[in-house]
Amino acid sequence: MTEKEEDEDVAAKTKGAASAKSESKQVSKKEEKERSGFWTALILGPPLLAKFGIVLLVKFLTDLVVFPLLFLYRMCRLVKIKLMGVFRKDEEGKVNGA
Repeated sequence: MTEKEEDEDVAAKTKGAASAKSESKQVSKKEEKERSGFWTALILGPPLLAKFGIVLLVKFLTDLVVFPLLFLYRMCRLVKIKLMGVFRKDEEGKVNGA
């Protein structure tokens, strides 16, 4: 064999090895694409839904406690202002509301 033939033979072998690597990469990419994430969704889905339910439950219970207390606070403040207004004297010395 001459040097030129040897060079061509080596080039063909490396080209064949490179194409074999690219084929294996294509096969592995194809295998990766076929995975749909079903098992991941099956594992991560229920805890995510449970967290969502817990958040909604906490929000509902918070609203159930906070809004009545807010209403009670406003009513007490209004009663306090009314009582303070009744017992406060005007500049003329009269009691308000009399």
